[in-house]
Amino acid sequence: MTPHPPEAGQRPGERWILFAPALLSLAPFIAFHGLFARLFWFGDDIDQVDLIDRHGLWRWMWMFYGENLVPLFKLLWGSCVFLFGGSYDAMIGIIWLNHALNVLLLGRLMRTCGFKWTPVLLTQTVFGLAPSIIENLAFSVEWSVVLSVTFMLLALQEVFRPAFRWVTVLWALASALSFVKGVLTGPALAFASLLQRGGAPRRGARLAHACAYLLPSIVVGTLIAVLAEGNHRHLSGHGSEAAVFGVWYYCLNPVYYLLDVQSWGWRTVVVLGLLKVSLVIWAFLRSRGNVRNLFLVLVAFDLATAVLLGIGRYNFGIRTAASSRYQYVSLIGIVPLAAFGFAHLWERLRLPAWVRQGSLASLFAATILALMVRWHSEMVSWSGWRGTDVRRILLEEAEPGPDSVPGYPGFPTKRAKELIAKYHLH
Repeated sequence: MTPHPPEAGQRPGERWILFAPALLSLAPFIAFHGLFARLFWFGDDIDQVDLIDRHGLWRWMWMFYGENLVPLFKLLWGSCVFLFGGSYDAMIGIIWLNHALNVLLLGRLMRTCGFKWTPVLLTQTVFGLAPSIIENLAFSVEWSVVLSVTFMLLALQEVFRPAFRWVTVLWALASALSFVKGVLTGPALAFASLLQRGGAPRRGARLAHACAYLLPSIVVGTLIAVLAEGNHRHLSGHGSEAAVFGVWYYCLNPVYYLLDVQSWGWRTVVVLGLLKVSLVIWAFLRSRGNVRNLFLVLVAFDLATAVLLGIGRYNFGIRTAASSRYQYVSLIGIVPLAAFGFAHLWERLRLPAWVRQGSLASLFAATILALMVRWHSEMVSWSGWRGTDVRRILLEEAEPGPDSVPGYPGFPTKRAKELIAKYHLH
């Protein structure tokens, strides 16, 4: 097997620098652990435990979860329910560890593609600490999103190296079996493979590799399209609604939630959309080689996500297009481009090197502080309605309403209490 070359422009030992932002990404969970510890099994959490209890782990794994066919995620999630003895704190902790791994993998991918250190570290910092991804990191069933991204980043890392490896196809399959939008991983890998030029295999080999990467997505996507219930079965007559939802998702995210924009409406969508598209075009024009190729893949992935969300969520109301649960992929799709742009402009400041470097360090510190402060304010609210209130209703109130399970209207409260006692949910 051909050994992998060292990451572009990287000296031996430098890869350990990538671990610093990954470890830093755990700071919100550690600093505000008291608030995270208040969280409790909510909505779909309770429903999935109920389904495990009714059908058993193995049969439940292969059942559709909405439009998701995610046996790999279910195997890991269900196993953790038993392994951690019903501890929700532990369930959330494992998501944060997975998130830290993604921060590391994203930085490593960028270095493999030839990015300089400033955009890499800035991307890792913003992605790692962004409070806008609170739902992905503080709701246990959202682990599916984080897990799917892990396999996508592992696969992209391999594609941007010269040697084809079948493990990349397995990563694509794992991504598709972890979250429904993981079916986009295969097309992203195929696109990245076809973009390769110098030092890459000849065109016929690249095409064969692309077909191999697509295969898991074709199989899983076909099963979902044929067997799953969802909006894709009722899209006739709703094409315009799906298109509008997708446009709003793409234009608003991730800036709308990340910067806490207060305005709403078409004017906001147009302004933020133009800014995002302008950044994409500028980054394409200024980048070269695998840096540009990675940008092309990430932007294509973000656009494809917008299409799938438009189809799958158009009936949820246009306001949900900027929901916190949709921020994880959106951040990966645009933050590397923004960091690249910032670094490009920063390098052109006519300042002494020591002043520029000191100012950059100060800017990093201020960014970290601002994100951490926002995390605290977000968690104060989140831990209340997703934790304290849920615990009061399900653990303290002797006779709450018969259908009072928070996050899941209609689920019998009596049944929720039975599951809490049986599985020691705490």
